[in-house]
Amino acid sequence: MTENKSERKELHPKLPQKCLAFLLLVMVLWLSLSSAGLAQITAVPSTDDKARVVLAPYAQSIPNDSYTFMSINHSSLDTALTQVGVALEVLGMTTVPDSATGRSTIFTIDAGETHRIFIVNNSHSTINSSNSAFTDSRTHLIFAADSAQFGSVRAVSINENPITPTTVNSIRKYNNLSQLSFWGVVFVESSGTGFFMEFIGDAHDSTIGRNFGPLNGVSGISSGVARGIN
Repeated sequence: MTENKSERKELHPKLPQKCLAFLLLVMVLWLSLSSAGLAQITAVPSTDDKARVVLAPYAQSIPNDSYTFMSINHSSLDTALTQVGVALEVLGMTTVPDSATGRSTIFTIDAGETHRIFIVNNSHSTINSSNSAFTDSRTHLIFAADSAQFGSVRAVSINENPITPTTVNSIRKYNNLSQLSFWGVVFVESSGTGFFMEFIGDAHDSTIGRNFGPLNGVSGISSGVARGIN
């Protein structure tokens, strides 16, 4: 018995150290997961930061008539990081499910990639989750209710500090939506025609940059490199 008490006395001082080591390990794992961007993002961030937002004022989905198609391209601008996080949602439409998750899609676009987004009625005969042509990781479907739906589109960068650069090989690079190119069309199926969408805040509405320094600009001359007009 004396010998067992002695062993317990020797082990007891070590327990706090083991607990501390375990807590430190948990903290390190948590920080590493957060920095890797693995935290769950289930809804489009709510922000009025113009440096984070791209808007399209009109979209529609009408059964047996029309749907909205968009593409987002990472064209590897010199000012762009190789990965940009995008959260996109439709506003003013009834979606299936009719929730923050149902009306949005969240993804990361890599350099050189193009992602496709379809806003289409829930019972569309070909554009659906059963068709392998629309189930790859670069295609995103937002289903609208099976009635005439009209609304707008809002995209937000996942990065909360869009004008803070990361220096890569002495070049300042940015993780924001103005480094991407947005294109879209409301497509009328019966006639095979449609009309183009306007996006405010992406690279299409940006200056060519000149040599004023990324995203800084000069008053009255330039809004800065690859910075949208919004």
